[in-house]
Amino acid sequence: MVRRLLVLSSAVLALAMAVAAGWQGVSGQLSDIAAIKAQEACRDCHRQIATSHAQNSHSGLACSQCHPKAPEHQDADDPAKVLPVVDFRAEVCGSCHRFQYETYFMSEPGVVGLYGGTPADPREHPKTKDFPLYNKIIAGHGFTKEYNEDRSHKFILRDHIDIKRAKNVACLNCKATPVTYYWGRTWKGTKLDENAKWDEVIALIPKEMQDYGASCTHCHDPHTTNLRIINKALQAAIAERGVNPYWQEKNAKSFAEADKQQKEILVCAQCHVEYVCGPGADKKVRFVFGWRKVRDLDDFYRSEFNYMQDWIHAIIEEPLIKSQHPEVELFWESKYERSGASCVTCHMPKVQINGRTLTSHWLVSPLRYIDRYIKGEKLGAFPCGQCHAVSPQVLREQVLRVQKHVDEAQKRVQQALSDSIDAIAAAKKAQKDGKTVNEQLLRQAIRLHQLAHVRWENLVVSENSMGFHNPEEVLKELAEAMDYARQAQMLAFQSAGLTVKPESQ
Repeated sequence: MVRRLLVLSSAVLALAMAVAAGWQGVSGQLSDIAAIKAQEACRDCHRQIATSHAQNSHSGLACSQCHPKAPEHQDADDPAKVLPVVDFRAEVCGSCHRFQYETYFMSEPGVVGLYGGTPADPREHPKTKDFPLYNKIIAGHGFTKEYNEDRSHKFILRDHIDIKRAKNVACLNCKATPVTYYWGRTWKGTKLDENAKWDEVIALIPKEMQDYGASCTHCHDPHTTNLRIINKALQAAIAERGVNPYWQEKNAKSFAEADKQQKEILVCAQCHVEYVCGPGADKKVRFVFGWRKVRDLDDFYRSEFNYMQDWIHAIIEEPLIKSQHPEVELFWESKYERSGASCVTCHMPKVQINGRTLTSHWLVSPLRYIDRYIKGEKLGAFPCGQCHAVSPQVLREQVLRVQKHVDEAQKRVQQALSDSIDAIAAAKKAQKDGKTVNEQLLRQAIRLHQLAHVRWENLVVSENSMGFHNPEEVLKELAEAMDYARQAQMLAFQSAGLTVKPESQ
């Protein structure tokens, strides 16, 4: 047994060195791989995984290539005491999948349109630069301490670590693949759940992953290469409501049963959704996906959590919804989704590289691909051309025109929310000063403000497309938010017998 272990370990070491060197000369290592596979006995215990591995694209790889200590594990007197390593580093996949690896880690600072973009330093573009009244509208929430425009996926964990505001371990379900994979279980001696300590869990993440955090195996099963989801909150949401509760014909009851379009959306839905994360106003710690359109969020959080899932506004002293990044929910019911598009269609287009057609993993605005396409540069693509028979120049202008309409509408709602806060605060002050206030009218005002707030903050600030993922829905909901906010302002003033300021009528 010892001799067998030494032979196998030597071969694995040679392969590990090849991987570290970028997997140069793979063809020359095939005999070594075959020798290693012949020595492996993983199938004896891991039959299901071994079977799926043997039937898919990675069948030519040995288990030991991606699982260091696998030989020692299988030959140990007590295998439970010598566990193989589950290596989550993107570098492991990148040793073979070089193009996908390199494009995933591309980062080009700058703004290609009029909104969003990728700052070189996140602090150079705080959200208040685009939404000047934001800190007043979410007064008392941790995001007022620091809330910046996101950089690329290359820095997804680094920017989370460096941000000033308080962090919660549940956030790592989007920002660190090992945490997501082991959530609900024990990893390196630490039970991963909502009660784990953030700083202790961060310390467990490999140093090589401290910048990007989320790696290839977040979305790809390493044994089969198929798409997969590992986010437990998403899995729970699907089990309860299906993969798309707003498209009955497509609403499969599991990821495995979903069609290709829905699977491509769901891998992104592991992060790009609205969710309740961390301690709420009632101090209870949660990690739950709403898995609902914005029009249904208010009722759900009211019935499920008594509206205590987020925070209490510091000025009006009432609970509000703090949305995250609901790109998937907004995309539901859009004309793009109903025409068959997925996140992959627009954000991961096919590109031509040295005569090969490859899927780009540069997860950016389609405008970046279009701009390169117009200039004839590498990684240029016109994903919109799959459906639209117009030039990329014309379509680019159409995109910006839609976003401008949404921006103008959201600016008016932003001001209306600010005015509503002032009116509610004024009514509450009058009440504290001993003046007679109609409590029923004031409660109606607060209720209307909540309905206005969730629509604006969810669809415009937290969502990352300035309405483009579903412009018809955004403009409709912003119109309703405007109506709710102005009604709230009027009722609040009426409740205390105050006069509405002329400039905000």
